[in-house]
Amino acid sequence: MSVRPGRFISADEGERAKGQHQKPCQDCPFKRDSIKGWLGIMTPDEWVMCAHGVTQIDCHVHYGAQCAGAAIYRKNVCKLPLPGQLKLPRDTEAVFSSPMQFKEHHELK
Repeated sequence: MSVRPGRFISADEGERAKGQHQKPCQDCPFKRDSIKGWLGIMTPDEWVMCAHGVTQIDCHVHYGAQCAGAAIYRKNVCKLPLPGQLKLPRDTEAVFSSPMQFKEHHELK
């Protein structure tokens, strides 16, 4: 597998956000082309529970910003964010659009 620059960034390597980004970062687990199984300490089921819950999901690469991938995923699955949470338009080409897609991609067999 070839690794593009900027991939495999862990939360302790992130940088302060200069503002809220509108597209998922390269390492975002909600992107269809994300690295399979690259989920940090959480399981695929735990990520899905967070995305379908009421928790604000912060970006692990840009401190002080919310996860753009999670916001798009929520829109793709018709999950309404709470007030103050990031809202972004649907993008089913770049971001998963169901829990099954997310889990099938990230579960290591």
